[in-house]
Amino acid sequence: MFVSALEAGANIWQAQDDTPISKLESSKPELYKILCETGITDLAEKVADQIVPSLGATNKFIKFVLEYLPQPPESRPPEWAQIAWSRTAMKKVLGKIYGYRSDALHGGIPFPAPMCNAEHSFEGIMAEKPTGLACHTLGGTWVAEDTPMLLHMFEFITRGVLLNWLNGLNNT
Repeated sequence: MFVSALEAGANIWQAQDDTPISKLESSKPELYKILCETGITDLAEKVADQIVPSLGATNKFIKFVLEYLPQPPESRPPEWAQIAWSRTAMKKVLGKIYGYRSDALHGGIPFPAPMCNAEHSFEGIMAEKPTGLACHTLGGTWVAEDTPMLLHMFEFITRGVLLNWLNGLNNT
């Protein structure tokens, strides 16, 4: 649901960027060319209006989150229990999470169980990612690379992104 909330914001945010026809032309240039070559008046525009919301969904999601990414939490666990907050690292993590959401939505494949569990805390501060090399639970095994962050961290990011975006709308 957090991915869906961010995706809804990203759709509104990106809708302000460009016209559907320019989005179609930039993301699917061959299709745009084929549609224009048919000679049918307004065909490219009509197709663009229908398919643009689904074009580049992962990229749009990642760009939106990175644009409004909050600062890391003030209190963090030891470094080895933290997620990397760089744009490069976050982009990779967000792509993985978006892929998991797509697998769950379209294929019925659940998110990795360790991402949904409570983890260890250190001096009252929860780990931001699973802390082991691998986890086996509910009949599945996930290595550390499969579980980029824990649910409470994704909630922190989701909340921060949406608040930053909404605050930006109020300031314009």
